[in-house]
Amino acid sequence: MPAEKRSYSILVVSGKQQSAGILSAMLLSFGYRRIDTVSNASEAKRRLLTADYDIIIVDSPLSDEFGSDFASDIAYSTRAGVLLMVKDEIYDMICRKVEDCGVMTVPKPVAKQNLYTAMKLVTATSARLLNDEKKIVKLQDKLEEIKLVNRAKFILIEKHNMSENEAHRFIEKDAMDTRRSKAQVAKEIIERE
Repeated sequence: MPAEKRSYSILVVSGKQQSAGILSAMLLSFGYRRIDTVSNASEAKRRLLTADYDIIIVDSPLSDEFGSDFASDIAYSTRAGVLLMVKDEIYDMICRKVEDCGVMTVPKPVAKQNLYTAMKLVTATSARLLNDEKKIVKLQDKLEEIKLVNRAKFILIEKHNMSENEAHRFIEKDAMDTRRSKAQVAKEIIERE
């Protein structure tokens, strides 16, 4: 059974209110529902301090900067998929500048079908980044558990004259008997000593 479809949050950064409205209307027609708009990079940076977005669309040029540096910065500093819209005449130059940062670029004016395709690619990228982030957190938790268990085993070896295998079995057995994780048992051993 497939997982429930995720609702993506989108931040549209556009210096032109009319363009922001048109983009928002197209995104709504594609099925995206959580859309916020801001008018410049400074406002977007402030918004990003208090909210996370899955996708950020930068419609350049912005009123306070062109937008390519901002797009590159947020691609590095957030897990959001970033879509940069630029005039067709400078598309190749800007694309070469930002593509290594993970920013997807589309030329303007953009046809609705082309925007739809770009959004599907950015959505897939955003989902992949989120899944990778979850895996990293899981691995960090596992590494922390290993560190705790090793510290507890060292204490058991040093203070209770156990071998490494005996210490390991002691922690595993206590965890099974008390229906706790090995990390919880290890923490208790460390705090006791």
